[in-house]
Amino acid sequence: MQQESKKQFFISYNKADLTWAEWIAWELEDAGYAAILQAWDFRPGFNFALRMQQASKEAERIIAVLSPDYLTAEFTQPEWAAAFSKDPKGEKGLLLPIRVRPCEPEGILQPIVYIDLVDLEETTAKKTLLDGVKTERAKPPVKPKFPGASQPSVFPGTLPRIWNVPHQRNLNFIGRDNLIAELHDSLNSGRTAERNQTVYGAGGVGKTQIALEYVYRHADDYQLVWWLHSEEPATLAADYAGLYGKLGLLPRDTNDQGYMNDAVRRWLAENGGWLLIFDNAVEADDVRGYVPQSGDGHVLITSRNPGWQEISVERRIEPLSSADAVELLLKKTA
Repeated sequence: MQQESKKQFFISYNKADLTWAEWIAWELEDAGYAAILQAWDFRPGFNFALRMQQASKEAERIIAVLSPDYLTAEFTQPEWAAAFSKDPKGEKGLLLPIRVRPCEPEGILQPIVYIDLVDLEETTAKKTLLDGVKTERAKPPVKPKFPGASQPSVFPGTLPRIWNVPHQRNLNFIGRDNLIAELHDSLNSGRTAERNQTVYGAGGVGKTQIALEYVYRHADDYQLVWWLHSEEPATLAADYAGLYGKLGLLPRDTNDQGYMNDAVRRWLAENGGWLLIFDNAVEADDVRGYVPQSGDGHVLITSRNPGWQEISVERRIEPLSSADAVELLLKKTA
């Protein structure tokens, strides 16, 4: 009888983290790896101790699902100790910790670099997991951006492939640098709760100009930037449906706006690298149906009204300081 092929991973976990262990196993096998998981492979009637010993031999690498429960449990240590004994210097990566809840590994686990999934949304967590289990160098496939210029000029050749921003950059924009930096940090934090941001305040306070400046400063972060006039439901629906053709979705000859909007929302939920700007939105319920619940993208909303906590982080915008207002006036009259 031919010997069964060796599995890539044995997943060691505490029962408190079963859902995490199953999610990790599913994503690994969906990506073409083979995994051993107690909940799936240790069936009734099996000799637990014998099956555990076999699993540690069958698997090339052992994943330790790190959490406070895992680190304090008595029966998890022998599961990862076998891999550590075979690779005490960590040169082969036989022991691969994955942190799923806040905790601090101690002892011999402390110096081992772990994959950190804490507070990540699912799309980002999946990419982090699959990138982390690779053993080759993590050199990116494309040249990194030059980091020297803090505010690089954006020329047409560097704009995203899909782009419909209706305004030119305001060359007289002044102030708000800290706010724009905070927006950028929050949107790129990897936390699901922060990937949607709303700036609100009285009319004329500069909300649209803030969104516009953010778009131009960070245009090269995205492959798709789509501006949505959101003050009227019909205009918002039409602008959103306009993405259907730009994305090349099928069928091409449909005029069903509801179908197109559903297809756009599904595409956004399954892809990343996009930024939607809902400009002059009135209430959260007006845009809620257009905001994807997943996908590795960002949403920036401007509004006169508060009340966006259910779908985004909201930030109140105050008028420019006296010093900034004077500088803006001098800049315009120069």
